[in-house]
Amino acid sequence: MTRSRTALEFKGRMLSITRVRVLEADAAAIRSQIELFAKQMPQAVKGMAVVIDSEFDLDLPAMLEAMRGVGMQPLAVSDGPLADAARGLGLPVVSKDSGKAAAPSPEPAKPAPPAAPARRPARIVSEPVRSGQQIYAEHGDLVVLNTVSPGAEVIADGCVHVYGKLGGRAVAGARGDESARIFCRKMEAELVAIAGIYAVAEQIKEGPRGVAAMAYLDQGRLRIEAHKA
Repeated sequence: MTRSRTALEFKGRMLSITRVRVLEADAAAIRSQIELFAKQMPQAVKGMAVVIDSEFDLDLPAMLEAMRGVGMQPLAVSDGPLADAARGLGLPVVSKDSGKAAAPSPEPAKPAPPAAPARRPARIVSEPVRSGQQIYAEHGDLVVLNTVSPGAEVIADGCVHVYGKLGGRAVAGARGDESARIFCRKMEAELVAIAGIYAVAEQIKEGPRGVAAMAYLDQGRLRIEAHKA
């Protein structure tokens, strides 16, 4: 009798997925914004797993091509107007409120979700974060006691606090925590993002620049306001 060999090993893992919500069904504008995002956050975009969420019918193949062209990895499409096109392209269709596959009939009872990873103490950085550097605080907050230079990137699964000028890119809620916030003493950011929702300098130039500011999500929209440091 031939003994069967173990060919696979299955391990559970927390996968960070960014939900990309379409606000306008303009193929050229979508491509332009994807390319701009990749230019602003090259390290974050490379290999970024995304789920596309749209209330509009649009050119899905063109959007997928643009995403893959900058290194994103589209995993699925939320149930809605793009569902049939996604299935035709071999992409899974998931329910809007989760990453689970959309069911054509009432869902059976679901097992309890896995426990969230234990929150870690804040990572504190006292030195300036210089251009080209990337600092990441896993499962916790990131506190920078100095400046973040243009071209630098600070990322946290929790909140980001910068007690100096924020001149680079700041990403809070990197694993999807929509309650995360970004605080800085002087807002000069190239990009701010929370739970995958972001704004680049061109989009926030009318907001509080050169002053203490706070960024947060309000019903899924990114808000940036002046804040007492």
